[in-house]
Amino acid sequence: MEARMAEALRVIGTSATLTEALRRQAHADLDFPVQFEVLDGLSCQSRGVLSPDSYDVYDQWFHSVDLLWTAGSIQPIDTSRIRHWRDVWASDVFAGPGRGFGTRPADVLFVQPDRSLSATPASAHPVISMLPTSYNMDSFAYGPELALRRHPAEPESWAWLLDGRWHGRCALSLDPAASAVELALAVQAAGLMRIGDPGDLTVEEIDEMFGHLMARKRSGHFSRFWSSAEDSIRLLSTSGCVLSSLWSPAYYGLRSLDHALTYAAPVEGYRGWHSGMSLSAALHGDRLDMAYRYLNWWLDGVPGAIMARQGYYVSVPSRLCETLTDQEWDYWYGGLPAAADLPDQSGAIIVQKGERRAGGSYQQRLSNITVWSTIMPEHNYLVRRWHEFLQG
Repeated sequence: MEARMAEALRVIGTSATLTEALRRQAHADLDFPVQFEVLDGLSCQSRGVLSPDSYDVYDQWFHSVDLLWTAGSIQPIDTSRIRHWRDVWASDVFAGPGRGFGTRPADVLFVQPDRSLSATPASAHPVISMLPTSYNMDSFAYGPELALRRHPAEPESWAWLLDGRWHGRCALSLDPAASAVELALAVQAAGLMRIGDPGDLTVEEIDEMFGHLMARKRSGHFSRFWSSAEDSIRLLSTSGCVLSSLWSPAYYGLRSLDHALTYAAPVEGYRGWHSGMSLSAALHGDRLDMAYRYLNWWLDGVPGAIMARQGYYVSVPSRLCETLTDQEWDYWYGGLPAAADLPDQSGAIIVQKGERRAGGSYQQRLSNITVWSTIMPEHNYLVRRWHEFLQG
């Protein structure tokens, strides 16, 4: 009772991971209150960097770690206090060679003696910048009109984001770290320019890319943008939008509303992202202990099942065998046809019996990541051009 009356553990993040189902589960399982503050990606990143005293746990994307670590806004996480750490580090997303361009999660994971970040553990019991939690391979979704007009032999491609057939009917995320990468893949796939590394654009490449994008923006090709999964659901629920970059929870949310959408497996590959949790530099004492208990709870299986039922993968999949049914595991991870209708966490049916997950099994989808979401060296210049694009 005393613990329940304690001040709540403050977690900031986005709607991608701070779901109502997760909040309810935390309330049921933990003996202290947890407060979720849901922000859009850019606002969360800004708060994380500038106001570490306003939160306890930062739940966001790995590609923001460099900014928070450089600012001194987060503190190292002691992996000896993480119960399933060995299972996290053994997971496929870290164990194999680097996949794709951009900020691979392992690149900024381990804290070195000089406080730099690298992919190499500095000791047998390393300290880390962020605890890996959930990740996925993102692309775009399209409606039945596009599916009907698509040539039978036409591969799904990022170039569709620029295709004149969908003039004014294409939606993008407002987050430049995601959208700039996707649009770089699009302009290259459309044959408009060659790009060396879509996760590390040069100033010249940024200027050339936005030259192509601004021309389309001024003609009305790009007129729809979303800041959250809920926004994208609203956009794709209207008759005017036929194509949108999309997060997995929004796709399955639309499926639960009986929208006939296809989630693309682009021939050029996916944009990958990895989420995790960092501890505020202001945390200490009992509240720091609470935060570690929250991190350990997150890896225990039930939160992972909640994430899996919205299409995400988790860093300790071995715990899911206790919380997902065999049919769920076979669909979400195995890439097999669903042996039964599958529900989301609320019980709404989001997968029909016989359907396969777009892109195949976990291993197939992971191997098709072509670039990870990233904060590029020219990030500030990219953001400036992005805002010009939005206002143009």
